[in-house]
Amino acid sequence: LWRYTGYLDRQLKHIDAFIAMSEFSRDKHKEFGFTRPMEVVNYFLPGIGKAARGSSDDSNQGRPSERPYFLFVGRLERIKGLDDVIPVFKQYPEADLLIAGDGTHGEELKKLAAGVANVKFVGRLAPSELDRYYRHAVALIVPSAGFETFGIILIEAFRQSTPVIARRIGPFPEIVERSNGGELFGDATELVRAMRKIQSDPALRQTMAESAYDSFVSNWSEQAVVPKYLEVVRKTAQAKGRGELLRKLEQTDSLVSAL
Repeated sequence: LWRYTGYLDRQLKHIDAFIAMSEFSRDKHKEFGFTRPMEVVNYFLPGIGKAARGSSDDSNQGRPSERPYFLFVGRLERIKGLDDVIPVFKQYPEADLLIAGDGTHGEELKKLAAGVANVKFVGRLAPSELDRYYRHAVALIVPSAGFETFGIILIEAFRQSTPVIARRIGPFPEIVERSNGGELFGDATELVRAMRKIQSDPALRQTMAESAYDSFVSNWSEQAVVPKYLEVVRKTAQAKGRGELLRKLEQTDSLVSAL
């Protein structure tokens, strides 16, 4: 390990700028001894217009489930935290839990869910089909039990105007709090409280849904993030005296403004 770390240290002089995907990631690097400045440039996804969110996809295929449901999307691995969520639905008959994805922990999770009629595994879904599952969910549940650098799954939900209920860990609080598009939880009691709060108040859910989408556009869409990334490149080029690169960046301004 010390040799590997030493090699990385020697390569730092060849790197002009460091980018973190979240404030949490930047702060963790600093906490672990990384002393170089880091710019925060979040992950992004291509935008989707409001009209497209109510597209014919819904009318042609309808709701994925007749009953209200909460959604989980991701790899079925222990670190994703579903072991803490499935037992909750034994005591929550008001809605289903639909689990989209697969992974090495899948069989164990299915054993855990045995006899729980309102927990359903739908497997890995194509992106267009997954969008439909997002749109009709009461909320997306993100129970990851370990740190992540960002949380792409949250902004996937926001892009479809779907609120999220995320574990109070890693970068999730900064995403949820910035968006006003969901709730945070730390244990099963808080999870149930958040689920019931959103499901029992359609007006509140609609407000969260609108805030989630608007925040996605403002913070995590390509038109919001690409200019921030190019600004990091521009500042670095100026600091390094890279005139040719600066001229090329000027040529991209019109392309960026068209996003």
